[in-house]
Amino acid sequence: MSTGRWVDLLGTLKTGIKLGLSGVLLKNSSGNLLVRNNADSADAEATVSKVNVSGEDLVINSDAAGSGADWLYTLRRPSSGMTAAVILTLPPDDGTGGQVLSTDGSGVLTWTSAGGSTASSIKQDTTTLNFGDSSPVAMFSTGAADIISKVRCVINTAFDGTPSASVGIAGTTSKYMASTELDLTAAQGTVFEVNPGIAAAGSEALIITYSAGGASAGAARFIVEFGTPS
Repeated sequence: MSTGRWVDLLGTLKTGIKLGLSGVLLKNSSGNLLVRNNADSADAEATVSKVNVSGEDLVINSDAAGSGADWLYTLRRPSSGMTAAVILTLPPDDGTGGQVLSTDGSGVLTWTSAGGSTASSIKQDTTTLNFGDSSPVAMFSTGAADIISKVRCVINTAFDGTPSASVGIAGTTSKYMASTELDLTAAQGTVFEVNPGIAAAGSEALIITYSAGGASAGAARFIVEFGTPS
């Protein structure tokens, strides 16, 4: 011990070891390794270049109370069905509302529209417009090969004033339904329908461009029918 250091340290009878005067505390808790702050008042962060988990689960919020909104969140490997190692590469951004994760078949994930399937299918999206809404009103995003086959405006409650609305995209606000093709002041239950049959120019974010025109009442549903041809 002439060097002032431990030599061949095999263990300690204490429940924890502190690293340095102000460092973290490595602590045993019923066989579970805890990394605690210097005051042993809270868990501390740990930085590694790679985490290898030998078990089947990755548990988030491990100190959950199990009540209210405080619960465990567990990511679990499937117990059967795997025939090879799997690597999933996450997308580089947050995506946009309504998108889903899609794989390229090699584990690289990207955000795609829920309507972006390459299989032939017909889908519908419904967006409600209320008299007090701010313009534009977001609807949904198309898939890259989708065709907008039908747009309907259903009057739930007749608007007063002189409102107007159109369906399109930023820069071409009447691409799929012009304001002259519907009347928001029509009686409840009135349906206006157009059949544009226009292919989306890649993935498009559809919007309702709305002018209240002094309306103090009114609501309408805009139903867009679209699909990807086989």
